[in-house]
Amino acid sequence: MLVVRAVEDQPSRGIKKDEEFRIYIVDAHHHMGREKGHQNTPAGAYDFYAQLWLEIQKKTQVLMDEENLLFEPIGVEGPELANKFFQSKTSWARLNHGWLVDRTIVFPYTDDYSSPSSKGEPSFKVSNEKIASWTSRAPHSSRLIGFARVNPLDGTHNGNPIAVGELERAVLSLGLRGLKLHPLAQLFVDSIEKNEPRMVVKRAGELGIPMIFDTRNMKTVVRIKRLVDSMRNDPNCGAAMNGLRIILAHCGMAPGDSRLYEALKDPAIFAETSTLHDRDVPVLFESASERLSVSNQEWSGKILFGTDFSFLSVQAIDIILYLLSRNFPGTLSDVQRILGGNALSIVRNPFRTSNGYSGSPAEFVCKDKSFTLQREVEDSLVKLIAKGEWDLSSLDFMIPPIGTWPELKCLKEGAFNGIEMDSYVLALKSKKMGKEIHIWIRRRFDDNLSCTMLGTQGMLRLDTLENSSQKLSQVLMSSISDHSRMLQSSKEIQSEIFEYLK
Repeated sequence: MLVVRAVEDQPSRGIKKDEEFRIYIVDAHHHMGREKGHQNTPAGAYDFYAQLWLEIQKKTQVLMDEENLLFEPIGVEGPELANKFFQSKTSWARLNHGWLVDRTIVFPYTDDYSSPSSKGEPSFKVSNEKIASWTSRAPHSSRLIGFARVNPLDGTHNGNPIAVGELERAVLSLGLRGLKLHPLAQLFVDSIEKNEPRMVVKRAGELGIPMIFDTRNMKTVVRIKRLVDSMRNDPNCGAAMNGLRIILAHCGMAPGDSRLYEALKDPAIFAETSTLHDRDVPVLFESASERLSVSNQEWSGKILFGTDFSFLSVQAIDIILYLLSRNFPGTLSDVQRILGGNALSIVRNPFRTSNGYSGSPAEFVCKDKSFTLQREVEDSLVKLIAKGEWDLSSLDFMIPPIGTWPELKCLKEGAFNGIEMDSYVLALKSKKMGKEIHIWIRRRFDDNLSCTMLGTQGMLRLDTLENSSQKLSQVLMSSISDHSRMLQSSKEIQSEIFEYLK
C-alpha cells in the first residue's frame, strides 16, 4: 500500500494537514513468462515495484518543491496477513518487498510456450499452466491474480472450438480468474465481431470472468463496442451479458478521443491506463470526469491502473503522482477506485476450481474485541500453509458493494480505504487429498470474530467478495446460521478448523 500525507488543510474534504492515508494498489496489466527479449517472474514483478517506489520518491521531491501535490507519498507497506505469509519461510521472506503494489493481475506473453504442441491442441496451454502455478500457490497467491490467454482463431477439434475449450480448462480446472485477448498478436483485429472471437467472449461472460482486450487504436475499441452491442441484442447471450466485463487495455493511446468515452458509457466496458504518460495523463482523467459524469455513473469507477510491465516500466509513476496532485479532478475515494478498487470489483469472485466440493458450511464464532484471537487464528493458518500439506490458492479481501466506494479514513481514524483487511477469504487446497475449501474470516457486530468453512462448489458457496448482506446468497447465509457455534477461545477455533480440514 502507498502511504500518503496531506500537505495542507482541505476543508471541503474534511482533511487536515499531515493526516496520513493508505491507498491499496492493484496493477491490472502485467505480463509473466518469456517472449524473446522479455522475461518476467513474480520476483521480477516485486523488484519492478520496488524500482517504481524509488522513482516516485525522486520525482516527489521535485513536485513538492513546485507545490504541485496535495498528497505526498511517504512510504509503502504490505497488508499484514500477506506479509505474514511471506515471512513464514526463509526462501519466501527474500521476496517480501515491492509493496507499492498489493495485487497484480498477470497473464502470459505471446511467449515461447504459446504455440500449440500438435494439431488440435490450443495455443497458450502451457503458458496458462505456468501462470496458474505462480498465482495459485503460496506465497505469490497472496499477491497475484492469474488471467488466461487463448487464441480465438485456433479452430475446432471434433466440432468444438479449441479456444473455448482452453478457456474453460483454464478457469474451471486451473482456477485462472480472467482472460486476456490480444487481437493484434493473434491476428484477429479485423474479425473481432466475427463468430470465433464472439464465442470466446460469450463463454467468458457465462463463466463470469473479466476480459482484458488489447486495444492499440480506436478502431479496435469501436469494434469491441459493436460486439458488445450485438451480444446485448442477442437473446442467446443473456447469461453472458450478466457476467460480461471488458477492460480496454492501453486506453492511453488515444485519451482524448470521444469514441473512447462513448464506449466507456457501456456498463460492461472499462479502461486501463497503461501506455498513458506525460501530458496525456491529465487528458484522460479530465476528459473522463467531464464526459462520463453525465452518464449517471461515477466516472472514476470506469478506469483501472495498469503498468504493462515488462513492455513498459516507470511511466506508471506519472499516473500515480498525477492522482495525488492538485490538478486531479477527484477525491481520495476516486484515487482509490482507480488505483485498486475498480480492479478488485471487476474480478469480484473468490478463487475456485471445479475440483472443489459442495457441502454444508460450518461457522465458529468467538468474542474478540482486541483482535488478539483473530491474529492467533491467522498465525495458525500461516503455519499450516508453511508446513506444506495445504497450499494457499488465493487471499482475497472483502470489498464494498459494486458501484460504491467509501471516503478514505486517515490513520488516526483507522486508515480504512474500502479494502476489508480483517475480513477475507482464504482459498486452500490439500496437496494430498486435492480437497479445496474456502475459509471465510470476517468481523461481525458486537466485536465477534466469525470463521466459516465453506465448500467451493454447489448452492452453499460464496459467490462474491462484496461485503454486503444484500449481495450474499440468502440460502448460504441461512445455512451458515444453522451451522454456527459460539466458542470461547482461538484454540477452540483452531481445533475446529484443523478437524474440518482432515
